[in-house]
Amino acid sequence: MADTLIAEARQKTRDIDRKLREFFDKADRILSWVPDFLSDLVDPIRAGLIVLRDKVHEFWGKVNQLFDKAGDSDRLKNVGDQWVNQIGNPAGDIAGNLSLDKLKTTVEWHGRAAEAYKAIVPAQVSGLNSIKDLANQMKSSLVNLANAIDNFWIAIIAALVIFVVGAIGAIVAACTVVGLPAAVAALAGAAGLSIGLIIAAVVAMQSFTQTIAIEQGNIKQKIHDDLGDWARTNADLLGHASVNDPDGMNWHINA
Repeated sequence: MADTLIAEARQKTRDIDRKLREFFDKADRILSWVPDFLSDLVDPIRAGLIVLRDKVHEFWGKVNQLFDKAGDSDRLKNVGDQWVNQIGNPAGDIAGNLSLDKLKTTVEWHGRAAEAYKAIVPAQVSGLNSIKDLANQMKSSLVNLANAIDNFWIAIIAALVIFVVGAIGAIVAACTVVGLPAAVAALAGAAGLSIGLIIAAVVAMQSFTQTIAIEQGNIKQKIHDDLGDWARTNADLLGHASVNDPDGMNWHINA
C-alpha cells in the first residue's frame, strides 16, 4: 500500500507544480498588459506575487524532505510476517510437541531421572512459548509502524489535494487585474494551509515513531530478561536413559 500512496502523493506534487506554473504565467500575462500609469495598482500585486513565491518555495522545501525518507510499510509488514512464520510459529509448534502430555517418555518411564525430565521439560516449553510471544509482539509493533506510515501519507495526500484545489480556484479567479489580488491571496492561503497540515502530519509521525522506539526497546529488554539467561538442560540429571541404567540414574520402564 505504501508504494501506491507515495506514487499518488508524487502525482499530486506534479499536479501542483503544473498548476502553479499555469497560475504564475497567467498572472505575468495579465500584468504585462497593464499601462505604466497604473503602476500604483500593479505594484501591490507584484509584491503579493513575491510573497506567494516565497510561500511556494517553503512548501516545496517541506514536501521534498518527505520523499527523501518515504518509508516502506509493505516491507515492515513482510518482516513482521517473517518474525511470526519463521520464528514464532515454529517455536510454538516445538513447544506444543514437547509438552508433557504429548511425550511418551513421561508415561513409559519412571524413576529419579524421569522425574528430573518432567521438571526440565516445562522450562524449555516456557522458553519456546516466550519466543513465540516475542515474535508476535514484534510483528504487532512493526505492523503498527507500517500503518502509521500509510496514515501519514494519506494525510500528506489530503494536504496536497487542498493545494491543488486552491491552485485551480486561483487560476479561475485570476482573469483580470481586479481579480488577481484575491487569487493571489487565495493561493497563498491554500499554500499556508497545506504547509500547516504537512507539519502537523510530520509532528504526529515523529511522536508515533518515538512511541515505537520505546516499544522496541521494551521488547529488546524482554528478550534479555526472558531469554538471555535461558538455562541449558543439565543432561547429567538424565543419565543415558538406558534400561541397563549404567549411571544409576534410576530409569525404569512402567509395567
